[in-house]
Amino acid sequence: MGSGGHNRKSKNQKIIEGTFRKDRNPSNEPNPPKISDILKPPSHLGKYGKKMWKKLSKTLYEEGLLTVLDDQALELICEAYDQYRQAHEAVYYIRDAQGKRKRRSLGEYMEGRNSQTMPEYTAMNRHFNNIAKLLKEFGMTPVARNRINLPEKKEGVDPMEELLKDEV
Repeated sequence: MGSGGHNRKSKNQKIIEGTFRKDRNPSNEPNPPKISDILKPPSHLGKYGKKMWKKLSKTLYEEGLLTVLDDQALELICEAYDQYRQAHEAVYYIRDAQGKRKRRSLGEYMEGRNSQTMPEYTAMNRHFNNIAKLLKEFGMTPVARNRINLPEKKEGVDPMEELLKDEV
């Protein structure tokens, strides 16, 4: 689903692509500082959320995409992922009489149920959709990445440094 109209790009993305124009950029655009170190996961996250946090925060930090304002959005992604995985396990796994964890098919889960009696399945789908929406905000889906047109990096030339030289 499109976001309506043209997809906006950040100032940094325009600079990297070489399409930045001062006359088309808001003069008071927020520019939060990038984080200085990889963030630790919030203690309230479950095991799946903490694993996702460690993976995403490391990658986003290394790419320079994580600012001091992004930790809450990252937390939402990881929380939704943790809840998705918990609901996924409730749908696809069951304990047998001996207490052993056994995989079941979706058909086995849905047998004799309707949409009113499948809360785990409904929750799993809701969290899946939330994750998909949030991942797009960080450019972490193939389509979102495809909208970013990065030119080849020039050795020794930093686009941000060039911009700062022009402003002085």
